[in-house]
Amino acid sequence: MRAEAFTESVEEKVGGSLDKERARHLETVKKFSKLLENSKILGEVNAIDSKSPGEGIVQAAKEIHASFIVTGTRGLGKVRRTILGSVSDYILRHAPMPVVVCKYVEKKGCEK
Repeated sequence: MRAEAFTESVEEKVGGSLDKERARHLETVKKFSKLLENSKILGEVNAIDSKSPGEGIVQAAKEIHASFIVTGTRGLGKVRRTILGSVSDYILRHAPMPVVVCKYVEKKGCEK
């Protein structure tokens, strides 16, 4: 196999995967935008690209002059949170605006 053919094959596969991810992200943004609209909540949904989710969220909130940030928590245990870090902890410590952290509570009989 020629090096050029291998490179072209890899580029096609990677490009196809990136296109699928972009489409998935666009659908997610549309879904949450529709949820806001249907709930009559004034707000906006943004997809951001950042090395770290916490940094990206704080930076985006600063750029759009957000009044506050609402985020969720997955409820990681103390050990896992210490090792992996916590996006909500990062946002709480670094955001210059108020932050609301909502804990997900699973209810029996309800879908996620």
